[in-house]
Amino acid sequence: MDQPYRVGTDVHVLPSQLPVPGVGVIPIHAFVLMSRQPVLIDCGLGIDADAFVDALRSVIDPADLAWIWLTHDDSDHTGSLQRILELAPQARLVTHGLGALRMNTSWAVPLDRVMAVAPGDRLDVGDRMLRATRPPTYDNPMSTGIFDESTSTFFSVDSFGAILPSSPRHLEELSDEELAGGMTAWATFDSPWLHLADPERLSRVLDTVRGMGAERVLSSHLPPAIGRIDALLEIVAAIPDAEPFVAPDEAAFNAIAAGLAAVAAEA
Repeated sequence: MDQPYRVGTDVHVLPSQLPVPGVGVIPIHAFVLMSRQPVLIDCGLGIDADAFVDALRSVIDPADLAWIWLTHDDSDHTGSLQRILELAPQARLVTHGLGALRMNTSWAVPLDRVMAVAPGDRLDVGDRMLRATRPPTYDNPMSTGIFDESTSTFFSVDSFGAILPSSPRHLEELSDEELAGGMTAWATFDSPWLHLADPERLSRVLDTVRGMGAERVLSSHLPPAIGRIDALLEIVAAIPDAEPFVAPDEAAFNAIAAGLAAVAAEA
């Protein structure tokens, strides 16, 4: 885990990163929305469990959380979920209903604490409304983003993620080439169906996102993007024409594994 930081006055980023030797770094972000009824958005990586809880506690007492919004049930978003549910006994779990049921096949999800949401649903958190939104790209059909209507903030789940040389706090620290290359590398891996998408239908989806008027885009896998939605959508629109992702063969995998072992040994 890295040190938490603020985006504006109402959002804390709980940042981590996943290094992939020879490839780059994948940012892994959870968020705390300091609404009247505080919301934790996602629960990080399992390997960060203790550090994640410490980072959360540096921002808010987990017992004060009213809501835990799980954008989807992938492991880089659920790492500390069980522990946070114990530390926040009054918090309800907001997530896609089928995602909750799928997690329940692995561990006993407290289904009586689940508030199932689908795109279009709204959650009143005391001083603002949060709208459940389908992100334009995803690797999991249960992915459910959040649009904070009061601040025009789009928590975009995996959309607009990137594989980067490093994981800076500010998007402006990246060159245009690093941003476009990193987002292309991520999207071709994370949403390979984009190569099969009808261009006109994809364009309509991206226009819908543009029409939301998001001023802040807070992706799980990209530094916060302020006033950059058009640039992000332009990169996504070009993904279908990019070269498809090629999975590592055994030799490439062994090289990555050796690099990860070296990083762990140095830690």
